[in-house]
Amino acid sequence: KISNECKVTDNSDGSYFVPVTPQQLGQHKLSITIHGQDIQGSPFDLSVVTQRDYTKLKYPVQTITGIKYFRYIAFSDNGDMFVTSESDHCIHVYDSSGKKKTTIGSMGSGELQFQSPHGIAISGEVVYVAESGGNRIHKLTTGGEFLGTFGQNGSDDGQFNGPHGINISPEGKMYG
Repeated sequence: KISNECKVTDNSDGSYFVPVTPQQLGQHKLSITIHGQDIQGSPFDLSVVTQRDYTKLKYPVQTITGIKYFRYIAFSDNGDMFVTSESDHCIHVYDSSGKKKTTIGSMGSGELQFQSPHGIAISGEVVYVAESGGNRIHKLTTGGEFLGTFGQNGSDDGQFNGPHGINISPEGKMYG
C-alpha cells in the first residue's frame, strides 16, 4: 500500500482531476479519500500497460490535408489511420503510407450517419465513434460495416451531452 497526497483539481462539472503516476505495470486498486472518507466508487480498478513505442513506426510523420476541422485520430492494428471530421460529418480512412482509402458515413441520424463526430477509438476490428452533435456512440467494423449505435441526449445512464473523447481499455471497457 502506497499513500500519496496530491493536488485534486475541481473541473466545475461534478468531476475532478486526480494526477496519478503508477510505478508498476499490472492491475491495481486506486483508493481516493478526502478527509479520511473514500469518495464514491473508490477503490477504482486501474490497469497499467506498457506504452507503445512510437519510434518504431514505419512512417513517424504524417500530414493530413484536405480535411476541414478534423478532430480525433485512431490507428487500426494494420496501421490504417481513421480521422473524424466534424465539418464533413464522416470518418476518413488512410493507409499507413498516408494514401486515402475511403470515407465512411455522411451527415444524418441513421446507420453510418454522423452529426459532428469527435472521439474515435479502435479495439481489434471494431471502431467506436463519439458523436458530439447527436449524443450517440457508433460501433462499426474497420471495414466500415455498421454494428450499432446507442445513446441519446441527457445525463442518465446511456445518455450523453455532447460526447467528445472515447477510449477502450485492454479489457474492452469503454470510457468517455
